[in-house]
Amino acid sequence: MQATPPSHSPPDRLYAPGIGLSKALGLFSIGLGLTELMAPKTVSRLTGVKSECLLQFYGARELLCGLGILSSQRPTGWLWGRVAGDVCDLATLGTAMSETQVSGDVRAQRAISAVAGVTLLDLLNASTLSAAAALEG
Repeated sequence: MQATPPSHSPPDRLYAPGIGLSKALGLFSIGLGLTELMAPKTVSRLTGVKSECLLQFYGARELLCGLGILSSQRPTGWLWGRVAGDVCDLATLGTAMSETQVSGDVRAQRAISAVAGVTLLDLLNASTLSAAAALEG
């Protein structure tokens, strides 16, 4: 029996469960980023966040993460970037909610619920890709 020499070429397919969700989150990030950059007044009205400049900065962050996710074969770092951005978003929305006189702004409360849901998806996806990378060594 003759031994086959080892191959030093990369595998055809990396073990990357959750890569489909990554791409969806990347597209979502680009859409949200463009909206925050181009229509900060609308986003401000919808969320209760008063600083349009801050919303545009967050839009640039979202756009960068989305492009990073879609252009990477292994977007783990970009997804952890989205998680960090989600934390900033939640803090900003919490501030917006606490600035209102009436028991919190309903707009901010709704936005917090939406961002919290996406944060869970981001966390799940980033954790899954991190675990897959660890298994590959």
